[in-house]
Amino acid sequence: MWMIELLALVLLGAAARAMAEAGVRSAWARWVIHGAVLGVGSLSLGLGALAFLTGEPRLAARASGAGIGLLLAWWPSYRRLWARWIAINPTSLLDAMGLAVIQGTIGFFVGTLLQPGTIPSLEVSKEQLLGQALAEVALAFVLIGFPFSRQWQSAVDRLGLRWPSRRDLLGAVLFTAGMFGLSLLTGLLAGLLQPGVVARIEERMLPVTTEFGSPAWALALGILAGVGEELLFRGAVQPRYGLLLTALLFTVVHVQYELSIVTLGVFALAILLGIERRRLGTSACIVTHALYDAIAVLLQNALR
Repeated sequence: MWMIELLALVLLGAAARAMAEAGVRSAWARWVIHGAVLGVGSLSLGLGALAFLTGEPRLAARASGAGIGLLLAWWPSYRRLWARWIAINPTSLLDAMGLAVIQGTIGFFVGTLLQPGTIPSLEVSKEQLLGQALAEVALAFVLIGFPFSRQWQSAVDRLGLRWPSRRDLLGAVLFTAGMFGLSLLTGLLAGLLQPGVVARIEERMLPVTTEFGSPAWALALGILAGVGEELLFRGAVQPRYGLLLTALLFTVVHVQYELSIVTLGVFALAILLGIERRRLGTSACIVTHALYDAIAVLLQNALR
């Protein structure tokens, strides 16, 4: 089932990009896109209202959050406001669709975070991890226009990929150390102020640390998560939609940490990775992310 879901997500992303590019050239495609976004956004808000009235707070929060995010992005004045801080063109259909998808996703996951009791354990098999990484890489490429309007080398350059130099590798190691410093600080604060939340997070993460507890599999987890997530978030999203919005998106999709001090730590880590992307490129971010995840899993498994 998970394979079908990942494939559907990639195909949906490719279809959205193709339709957006068609909308640049065709009036009928633009009308279809406008109708689809406004329809889905309105339907989500209506579903959220209905769920609230029928006593389904989890569905109400998710649907309402997604609907608000989608519809706000379709408001021209709102996009012009965003364009003061991020590199979007407020009149661009492509940028409007991207902002709508990002905000809709953020709204959906914020709704999920508002209902922490419904967040399940994070059970990811080795096959699922590989599939997820491949899906994220594919999404990163299709969402920036490959192969529709970009050739391979143009897509690689747009994603910020290059062979890391010694300076890049040294910087990646230093950023990894900084991430562990932030993680240690927020972990200590969470342990003191939110011990119950920390206990739930550790229990939720237990299947991952068990599945990938050996050094080889911890490294594999780090590499796959680093390549997939950094290409998608820091490579594809950040250059167009900015550091803060990308960091927020990255944070809320990690729902396993609930709304907690740990979540603030994840946001700080995302900011640090965003700064690294600006200074050293996406390849350095991949190295940092891989090292951080691999070492973190090994430490958690050793201290359990």
